[in-house]
Amino acid sequence: MAPTRILTVCTGNVCRSPMAAVELDHGLNEISPGGFEVTSAGMHALVDEGFEQRVGRLARDRGLEAAAAHRARQVSPDVLRDVDLVLVMAREHTQPLLQQSPRLLKKVFTLREFARILQYLSTDPEIDRAVPGDRAERWAWLVQQAPRLRQRVPVRHPERNDVIDPYRQEDSVLQQMADELFEATEAILAFERRYAERVQTAP
Repeated sequence: MAPTRILTVCTGNVCRSPMAAVELDHGLNEISPGGFEVTSAGMHALVDEGFEQRVGRLARDRGLEAAAAHRARQVSPDVLRDVDLVLVMAREHTQPLLQQSPRLLKKVFTLREFARILQYLSTDPEIDRAVPGDRAERWAWLVQQAPRLRQRVPVRHPERNDVIDPYRQEDSVLQQMADELFEATEAILAFERRYAERVQTAP
């Protein structure tokens, strides 16, 4: 069975999107082994560069060994061709990405927005019961339902949809990035954990 392919996207592909990718790839495959392939790219990538030093240190501190192998790459139609879901780090990345691949219109979300959608799911009993048990079916259903569900999780301040860019910024900005990013990735992991465990414990 093919894995669910998720692409994370930021600007330079050396801070936010690779951090989200290694965190999600590690966590999702720990819950549902072999079920996911999470990669990253940048709209203006610093091609072939590794993690920004401080972000790389943060990844290593979290035990994410895959961070050492990361090399930045540019978003392109080839990169976008086979992805099931795109999680951009900020609203500014959405339109330039869709110009390259209009077919992804209903499959692009900011990371934080998508996390809120998943958190909402478990609070609605009717939707919660509808979530498929099979991993591949679950994520195909989720990507199909998410554009409609995004209307139910509006935010008063649109910047809450973005993960702040820490590149060449002071350490306090790096910490803000970590707080915003890991809160979102944990919500995504919690979603997969909840429904994977529900299948395992079903009579």
